[in-house]
Order: sequence, then structure tokens, then C-alpha cells
Amino acid sequence: MPVFEYTAAAQNKEGHVETGRIVARDKIDAFDKLKRHGLQLIRLKKIEGISSIFKRMTADIK
Repeated sequence: MPVFEYTAAAQNKEGHVETGRIVARDKIDAFDKLKRHGLQLIRLKKIEGISSIFKRMTADIK
């Protein structure tokens, strides 16, 4: 499964930006998971290569 780095804003906290990693099937699945966690204004960047294998183990949302 692909790993994405995300940057998003919390709905209730003005000016609060959250960053982390998420494991999802595709970008649409990643957006759905992040919205369920109450995040909005989401930016995703796919992590590729060997580093994605290691970052998958330490992802914030699986």
C-alpha cells in the first residue's frame, strides 16, 4: 500500500496545522481517512522508493 505525507488544518482549531504520514490504497482513500479524523484543507504527497517501506511502519494513520 502506498504511503502519503499529509498537511492539513483541524476543523475546530483556527491556524492549527497538522502533518504526518498515512497508509492508504490511493489518494481518495487517504482523503476519506483524514476527513474522518476531522481534518480539512488537505495536501498529500506520495512517498516512493525505499523510504516508503520504512515510513509505512511509522505511519500516523493506518
